[in-house]
Amino acid sequence: MAPLSDQALITLYLTTSDKQFFAQLYTRHRYRVYQVCLCFCEDPYEADDFTQEIFIRLTHKINRFSGTAQFTTWLTRVTTNYCIDQLRERQHQQTLFQRYADEMNRLESRTQEVEETTLQRMQEVIQQLSAQEREMLQIKYADRLTLKAIARKHQLTLSAVKMRIKRAKERARSLYSHLYTQAES
Repeated sequence: MAPLSDQALITLYLTTSDKQFFAQLYTRHRYRVYQVCLCFCEDPYEADDFTQEIFIRLTHKINRFSGTAQFTTWLTRVTTNYCIDQLRERQHQQTLFQRYADEMNRLESRTQEVEETTLQRMQEVIQQLSAQEREMLQIKYADRLTLKAIARKHQLTLSAVKMRIKRAKERARSLYSHLYTQAES
């Protein structure tokens, strides 16, 4: 018995929904579709994925084949369109990723600038504090001594240490606000 034509296989598939007819089309044209895909993506694994996806989609699109051209011509056009769409999507995704990466780099750079500026400003503020205020803030926040340890070291009560640190912080905030909040306005 002679093999059925593409048109006959399509007609039988559409009328009976018997997958064996579609399987014959797949077997007959898989390599051709794969080769077209490979020309576009140049990656055998991706070309194989594209081929599988095209035939999956073809099960839903085959009823659009009008028969005015050869099936191979129509299938090549479907394959080409699919590959172009995939490459456009990839390009779009790469563009989006590049924008994201550029924005993250810009934000990171800006964050570093802000941190450096803030650090520089804080150093300027600290230099304007009295020696006692600087020492209290230094041993509390840089040396990380506990309030009890600071009280023992300076022979002060716990409440006196708390008050001195509080006043030093308030003075630092006030200096910072006076120097930089007005400048930023």
